[in-house]
Amino acid sequence: MTLTCIGVGPGDPELLTIKAVRLIEEADVIVVPVKKQASTESTALKIAQPYIKDMSKVKYLYFPMVAFQKDDEQIQQIFRHNAQMINEDLGAGKKVVYLTLGDPSVYCTFTYIADYIDHVTYVPGIASFLQGAAHIGQPLCLGKESLAIINMTDDERTIRQAFQLHDNLVVMKVSANPKLLHELIVQDNRPATFLSNMGLENEMVTSDRGFLEGKVPYFTVAQVKR
Repeated sequence: MTLTCIGVGPGDPELLTIKAVRLIEEADVIVVPVKKQASTESTALKIAQPYIKDMSKVKYLYFPMVAFQKDDEQIQQIFRHNAQMINEDLGAGKKVVYLTLGDPSVYCTFTYIADYIDHVTYVPGIASFLQGAAHIGQPLCLGKESLAIINMTDDERTIRQAFQLHDNLVVMKVSANPKLLHELIVQDNRPATFLSNMGLENEMVTSDRGFLEGKVPYFTVAQVKR
């Protein structure tokens, strides 16, 4: 059997693809990541829940949401354990899906265990920055303009180079270093829009740079123009 990693989009259940909904409904096991051990709190699950008739199918797997090195054996042990749980269900002939926020190809926690799983396929989802661009009615790039997707957990040199090289930037994980992002936007007087919790009940959109001086929500992206 094959595990299917499904992108459930940024928050609105209506943004799941028809294929994603069908596979969720057909699944024997629905795997969702959680930030704390023994927790049942999952944003990805909340988004997909309208399409889950039997919650007993849901399996919660703990993923430490911390920065780590690939050779961190303690973290890798957790990843191998999670993969083993999935492989056991696959070996029993069960249809297994894994739910992830946004799209599986963009900063997805599942990537860390994919190599430990026997067979994997992917169903794309709408990334938060695509929903954000649609929400504010602004193109991410036009004509010969360049576009870069960066995240504020990267090293400062790389982030600064991205701002120097590209016309347009999608900045993810803004809450990791809002001070540096504020500096870079102000020094070049670049227009920016900040989008938090897209598709969720507490969604917020602002172009006020002062937003970066307060407590920035975890699910925040920025769209920065030249």
